[in-house]
Amino acid sequence: MKIYADENIEKSIIEGLRRRKVEVISAKELGYAGKSDGFHIKKASELKAVILTHDIDFLRIATTSGLSHRGIIFSHSKEVSIGQCLRGVELIVNVLTDKDMENHIEFI
Repeated sequence: MKIYADENIEKSIIEGLRRRKVEVISAKELGYAGKSDGFHIKKASELKAVILTHDIDFLRIATTSGLSHRGIIFSHSKEVSIGQCLRGVELIVNVLTDKDMENHIEFI
């Protein structure tokens, strides 16, 4: 499973996931900072990646817009530590399939 880290995901999380051999695409590294949430959902789908975000707006968009997506992993930045986020994403990547994540939201 490929992860698309939106612009709100800390560099330390991206680096930690890469050290754990998780394939991560960073919106910031691609120059997509400041783009709309809809743009990120479409870009992640094009890249066949699940979105990793702290942005609660993605939950609203995913449940009300009717937009198809490859999956969303939501981690609340104030309630979930970096370590908890890393372990949670690693578990999701190792347990769920791309098919499991289609139009699905996982919470860490």
